[in-house]
Order: sequence, then C-alpha cells, then structure tokens
Amino acid sequence: MSELGECSVAFVFGGIIGLLVQRSRFCNTAALRDAMLFNSFRNTKALLLAMMILTIGFTGFMTIGEGKPMKFDVGLNQVIGLFLFGIGMVLAGACTVSTWVKAGEGNIGAVW
Repeated sequence: MSELGECSVAFVFGGIIGLLVQRSRFCNTAALRDAMLFNSFRNTKALLLAMMILTIGFTGFMTIGEGKPMKFDVGLNQVIGLFLFGIGMVLAGACTVSTWVKAGEGNIGAVW
C-alpha cells in the first residue's frame, strides 16, 4: 500500500474511533470510579469489552500478522510512575481519552 493510502486508512479509522469516543463520553477513570463508588457498571462493561477485543486482535496480529515481539524492562520506577499518573487522573477528574476529546472540542482547560 502506498504512503498516501496508509495515511487515508489511518485518517478514516481514527475519525471513526474519535467520533465513537466523543459521542459515548467514554472514560477509563470514570468506568472504574463509578463501579467502586456508585455500583454503576455501564462504563466498566464497555471497558472490559474493549480490552477483550483488543487482546484478541493483538494476539491475532502477533500470531498471523507482521507483529514483532517487543521487550520491555519494567522496574519499580515504572510502577511508581503509573501509580502517580493514576492518582493525577483521578484528581483531574478525567482520563487521557476524555481529555483528548475535550481538547478536540475546543476546551482550553483540557489542553492545560
């Protein structure tokens, strides 16, 4: 496929996913927060479904596609960083996905 074709496919796919995320107001942080605090599992079910689809797709790509395994050295510094990032998402009241959507809608506070 040509470079222009790859860019066109990426643009269409990204536009569809962006539209779905924007319309659904999906947020990873809200999915887990609502499940723990309010016993509401609407977003949690969507999060688990997305994780299942991505796991099957990734496994298929690595098995029959052109996927090349990557090696990650994970240490205590990554664990601490992920924990601090999660705390920051909760304190900010949004996750990266919803922040990207808000920034795309013109919310200057989300950019900050």
